[in-house]
Amino acid sequence: MDTATADLKVFLYQHIPLAAAMQVGIEPYDGLHLTLTAPLACNHNDKSTAFAGSISSLATVCGWAALMLWSKEHYGECQVAVSHADIHYKKPILTDFKARATLPHGDALVQLQKTLNHRGRGRAQLHIEVSDEHGVAVTQVAEYAVWRVVTQ
Repeated sequence: MDTATADLKVFLYQHIPLAAAMQVGIEPYDGLHLTLTAPLACNHNDKSTAFAGSISSLATVCGWAALMLWSKEHYGECQVAVSHADIHYKKPILTDFKARATLPHGDALVQLQKTLNHRGRGRAQLHIEVSDEHGVAVTQVAEYAVWRVVTQ
């Protein structure tokens, strides 16, 4: 695990107690994608499949974390908050699972950078896929607000 993702895991466990309860793991961030993992053992429902609340939480936190890493890399101190999310459950998740967030491509990311540079805040839409060993089971499209933190 690289320093950025190690620091992120510490931050998640300290400031988002649900991440610790879910035993969220973090795979290396490549600048465009971030993957968070969760074991089925502590995220299951009464049917022995992944609990929908755990799935949506992992997806939402994954998008948030990807934007936090990206904004910190490009702007230093920033805040990120989800503003809207649409999630689609296609099939049950039967094993340990992971969420993979993809940052906006091309013009959308350039526009976010321009808006952050000019106004200090902007919005970004991320696509997140949640999968288990049987493939993609859930997709989420979420919009996040991003704003630069002004230090005194």
